[in-house]
Amino acid sequence: MCSLFPSSIIAAGLIAALVPAPFLVEPAAVEPTTVTENGLSTAQSTAAGPERSEFQTMLLKYAARCALRSDQSLAAPPDASGHVEQLPGALGLAPEWRDGSCDRSCQEKVSSCLIALINRTGKHVQLSLVSTAPALPALSPGDSDLPFPHQEGAFFGNVFTGEAYACRGRDVEKAAQVKRFCALEPASCTGLAEFADAGRCEDACEMRCSRLSDGSERCAATSCKDPQGRRWSAPITTYLRNRIEAGNADQLDGTRAAKDEAFEPSAKLGAARFERVDFGRAGSDVHTFAARLAAPRAGARIEVWLKDGKRLGVLDVKRTGDGEQEQTAAIDARGVSGTHDVVLKLFDATKIGRVSTIEFR
Repeated sequence: MCSLFPSSIIAAGLIAALVPAPFLVEPAAVEPTTVTENGLSTAQSTAAGPERSEFQTMLLKYAARCALRSDQSLAAPPDASGHVEQLPGALGLAPEWRDGSCDRSCQEKVSSCLIALINRTGKHVQLSLVSTAPALPALSPGDSDLPFPHQEGAFFGNVFTGEAYACRGRDVEKAAQVKRFCALEPASCTGLAEFADAGRCEDACEMRCSRLSDGSERCAATSCKDPQGRRWSAPITTYLRNRIEAGNADQLDGTRAAKDEAFEPSAKLGAARFERVDFGRAGSDVHTFAARLAAPRAGARIEVWLKDGKRLGVLDVKRTGDGEQEQTAAIDARGVSGTHDVVLKLFDATKIGRVSTIEFR
């Protein structure tokens, strides 16, 4: 069996590139596997040695999930106590690597996946990975991608040789509100390699579009060129949803972030600030604020403000019972376009158990 990342590669090429710290995504437990969730840090890396480091384990974990099928797994190096963890596969982009070698084609497929899953903020963000490259049939767009209509960008390269490229998709401005930046601002991302800006995807890549059951299209890269003009045959295109994980707020007061990217009020008065929320181009018709939440009691109030002092609207929170529900309120966002910082002001907030997501639509 061939190790996914020999220790010599980890020590010489990968760990050395991890300043500042990158963050990787973790596939969520949903089907099909094109929908993923991100947020684990590889910051705690150390030089490779006989015992596995946290970084080595995480890198092997994500490499296994990108490369191997769900019926395959990889044995991680033993930890200090001798325990050997089995790392499951998921996407199955290069299953041949489990018991054999990884040639250049294999390296590009696994690399595109890892590059697409790096997130400089470490926030857990749901996204969709799709591809129309002949080498990546497992990532063909399908109806599981319907909740993810916003094209963030495409990612490609070869981390074995220290190359990572990102191009900007047509909806890349949506990325900042959900705390994804490697397509929007490639120079700010390092990780497994220094990211290079490949420009706009429509210029750098050959794209092919697939029509989904609701009539919408998902256009994904078939191949892409890097800034030197070299063509890469296994790019992965990412799509985002408009919903924002509430616990990923840039600032929380009187509330606390939960492990599953919700926030939970801890005082009667609270606030949550979200930077660079995208209200779309001029003339966009944003008129609704939506929050998915759990409220054991009725009576709480969420006021929606722009940071510059304009109040957009108020959500009077209703009791939800044991579960979560989406609740909506009309807002007045006339004349508001582009990105803005938004502040949610919470009153009688202890009547709210948690807020999972927010959305402006």
